[in-house]
Amino acid sequence: MLAATALRRSGSIYRRTVEGGLYLEGVIGSPLFWLFAATGIVLTGISKSGFAGGAGVVAVPLLALVIPVPTAVFLMLPLLLVMDVRTIQYYRRHASWRELRAILPPAMAGIVAGGLLLGALPDTLLKLLLGLVSIVFALWQQLAPWLGNMRGASWLWGGISGLTSTLLHAGGPPINIYLIARNLPKLTWLATAGIFFGVMNAIKVVPYVLSGQWPLWLVWLSLALVPIALLGTWLGRRIQGRISDRQFTLSCRVLLLASGLLLVLQALAQY
Repeated sequence: MLAATALRRSGSIYRRTVEGGLYLEGVIGSPLFWLFAATGIVLTGISKSGFAGGAGVVAVPLLALVIPVPTAVFLMLPLLLVMDVRTIQYYRRHASWRELRAILPPAMAGIVAGGLLLGALPDTLLKLLLGLVSIVFALWQQLAPWLGNMRGASWLWGGISGLTSTLLHAGGPPINIYLIARNLPKLTWLATAGIFFGVMNAIKVVPYVLSGQWPLWLVWLSLALVPIALLGTWLGRRIQGRISDRQFTLSCRVLLLASGLLLVLQALAQY
């Protein structure tokens, strides 16, 4: 009832209650919201099941054009969990547990740090720094062996991924910097990334709930978008089955570059 009432309301897009919570109004009547949401969610689903999350960063920036960044972040989490479950179902038998043991502990640390900073750290600076690192890495192929095999690489990129994933759902670029350098086979990469993000997103539910910024009606809106998320993951699986390992790696580099450029443009636009 609460979700239905909130979705039927018209008027301004947002309002602030006296408690300071941010509520969405009139979303269901906004064509721009549905356009950006459908585009971002489909691309994210394709990215997760087809390109190991290489372009998964696009959904929040797209949604942020019509709704506030925190609202977009909370809206996306249930959808990301659905995509993760489907991706894990597709590829789980190919996962590299050795790599997961290396990157999950630092990711947990990053999530804790992100939970403490949720709503307190300017996302503009995070977007700018993450975008620049992604661009440099995508364009400079010689960096891959060094960044992926340097001392503490799993802790560096796993931790950054946990932090940026919690704050912006932008954990794909940093962990792909690490995974690209590991030269994993395509299916192993997809399975490892799928489980990695699935575990991270499940744990992120805790700090999101504790933040007090996640209203129930927004969860219902996320559930209404689940069919689009499933469509995206289905398309991603179909696409990856038609490309070689070499094309897959090149595609991930291209998507990393595109994600980096998008993050930088978003950051500069906010200044």
